[in-house]
Amino acid sequence: MKKLILTLIAAAMILCGCNNTKRFKVNLNLDNADGQIIYLHKDLGMVEMCVDSAVFDGNTAVLKADFDDPQTKYILKYDKYDQCGVFTFLPENCDITITGDFNDIISWQAEGSPAMEILNAFHKKLKPYADAVMTIVPDMEAAYAENDTVRGHELYWKAIACMDEYNNRRLDFIRNHPDCYVAHYLLDEAKINYDSEVLKEVVGTFTVESIYKKNIENYLKEIEEYDMPMQIVE
Repeated sequence: MKKLILTLIAAAMILCGCNNTKRFKVNLNLDNADGQIIYLHKDLGMVEMCVDSAVFDGNTAVLKADFDDPQTKYILKYDKYDQCGVFTFLPENCDITITGDFNDIISWQAEGSPAMEILNAFHKKLKPYADAVMTIVPDMEAAYAENDTVRGHELYWKAIACMDEYNNRRLDFIRNHPDCYVAHYLLDEAKINYDSEVLKEVVGTFTVESIYKKNIENYLKEIEEYDMPMQIVE
């Protein structure tokens, strides 16, 4: 009897342990998605790991992941082994809802976490500049296809000006949020667009630590090591 009781207690403890695993859900509601497969990947720094997948039933699908560092970013993909992500978001261990059209990634929007509120506000603020570039590029390509290089060059420099403005506005947003890891994330994602001196100046204003701040600092160290002149040993 005593052994039976101990066995039951042990089993109960195991079950309780399993039930205490905290998970968050990613609820997808995407038009034109019926029967399609979607994969959820977790960013691990140098690599990404697939943590769940689902097949759409109508327009809906649900993905799940265990709680992790709240700053961890997740990526949705059409192909489990594709190196390029489809849609990146910051759930912060909160249940997330993603809406849009399965065939139009630009329409996708994630809501449910404080981080996504900040990111959505950022994208809304900079949308006019992104839209301007998207409008110019097809006309530029058409001009070059017709060998109208004068018009093509004109549109090219117009697109560059819009991108410069987009990058400047992004820096303004980041500078205004030095205590927010989401701003650090935005700079980390776009660091190759900025001069190293600009990166050093902006990172120097950050008032909190984050995994994305460390990424930028490591990137700057790599640049310095790469640019360091070779020493000749006599």
